[in-house]
Amino acid sequence: SSGINAEYGGTTALGMEDILTELRDSYHSGKTRSLEYRLSQLKQLAAMLKAIKDHYFKAVNSDMKKPAEEIFFTDLRFADHEMGYAIRHLEEWIKPSKVKTDLAFSGEDVHLYPEPRGVVVIFGAWNYPLQLTMIPLIGAIAAGCCAVVKPSELVPNCSALLAKFFREFMDQDCYRVVEGGPDVAEKIMDFRWDHVFFTGSTNIGKKVAVKAAQNLISTTLELGGKSPTIVDQTANVETAARRICWGKFINCGQICVAPDHVLIHKSRKSEFLTAVQKYIKEFFGDDPSTSPDFARIVNDRNFERVRGMLKGGNVVVGGQVNAAERYIAPTVVESVGYGDPVMQEEIFGPIMPIMEFDDLGELLDTLKKQEKPLVTYFFSTCKKNMALVERELSSGSLSINDTIQFLLMPQVPFGGVGNSGQGRYHGKASFDTFTNYKSVHVRDPGMEWANDLRYPPYKDSAFKTFLYDVILYNSADEFSGAKKVICKALKYALIAGAVSLVAYQFNLVSKFQDYNFGVESLQKIKDSVSTYLNV
Repeated sequence: SSGINAEYGGTTALGMEDILTELRDSYHSGKTRSLEYRLSQLKQLAAMLKAIKDHYFKAVNSDMKKPAEEIFFTDLRFADHEMGYAIRHLEEWIKPSKVKTDLAFSGEDVHLYPEPRGVVVIFGAWNYPLQLTMIPLIGAIAAGCCAVVKPSELVPNCSALLAKFFREFMDQDCYRVVEGGPDVAEKIMDFRWDHVFFTGSTNIGKKVAVKAAQNLISTTLELGGKSPTIVDQTANVETAARRICWGKFINCGQICVAPDHVLIHKSRKSEFLTAVQKYIKEFFGDDPSTSPDFARIVNDRNFERVRGMLKGGNVVVGGQVNAAERYIAPTVVESVGYGDPVMQEEIFGPIMPIMEFDDLGELLDTLKKQEKPLVTYFFSTCKKNMALVERELSSGSLSINDTIQFLLMPQVPFGGVGNSGQGRYHGKASFDTFTNYKSVHVRDPGMEWANDLRYPPYKDSAFKTFLYDVILYNSADEFSGAKKVICKALKYALIAGAVSLVAYQFNLVSKFQDYNFGVESLQKIKDSVSTYLNV
């Protein structure tokens, strides 16, 4: 493909410009707009997922030693499930949707027309190289966009594999993979795209947002944050501990929706710690470093970052590290404060800080002062407490009595709020992300007399304003007393007059002796209103 620089695997600025021009030409040709083309490319992507499977296991294992079962269920199968959902529902999604309007516009055609945003760029992430790249791409293809995909350079084997298979399976006139590091990403953001979809850290997300703002590019930012996990005094602690351990230590804690830290009612802390220790052993054995089911930290820089979080607090489970293997054991730390290193940023690793609380209301007050997380997890059997957390805490999602599982539902939009991101995807929300819902209003050119109220000269302005307000905004309920009575009477007279005129025009009555009913009624009401308004 044009512009690929073999020296560092990325693109030159000139090459990126060539790619963007080629994709824009393809988009403006209308090639991506038909239902048939979109479905064909989604099916090609599905075929690519099947063909890449065995190679992908090896690539991920080389980059971060992840269990094959995790790769299948959280990466390959996840993306395939989203693909099937989009293919089944796309014909329905692309249809214009009728808009229900006020009575004054009831005879007019008003609808929303879903059109593609255009040529978009998708920045993938390293922790789930395939699904975090493919699921946004599914939305872009379904919406009729052309796209550039930029995999993460932190998993070079996965990036190269995606690029190779992408060229073999996807239409290169409309979809391209561009490899490279941060310098290539910066060059990509120098150009004007129709939408940018970024998955990654909050710090990098802010930089993407700044670059996008310079060209007024819309963005979807799938970021992260410190997702709190609250366990109240009514919770089933055994179940909570098991589900939290799974959510925390899957992929070695390197998942944006991992339970970041646990806030447990002090009356259940001891019981919870015992259960957590039991399930870590059940999942990974006496020595997790020998377990085939426990992954590794992605690179040395992240290993050192996570290891630094072990300073402060008391390690009660785990704590072992091996720099040569980038191994950090599943670790539980208690006696942690908000000032400790582990509480300063998203952990993104296998460390579970435990903090206790006494009063749920006071805890929620504390959490409300912090940045809004991607997810809040809450374990309880008390419906009153569930409703309280749902009402009081703002977060991208709320999951009660489970972790991570909600991600697998394509019917549920996923995304952050505030510091944890903006925009949503999964299922139809992915289609919506890459779609502009164009408002369309179609009006008959006839019956121009009905517009007399809106045109100058504005004589009898007080009455005109009153009448126009009633017709357009149905504001009778805003008035009281005599004004309200007059307003409602006027509206009914207008309806009766309109019905009379239509009936007369289409000869719906054989003898229409009282044709002037509408006009005479309006004149009487006008005189009454003018008198009331002292016009």
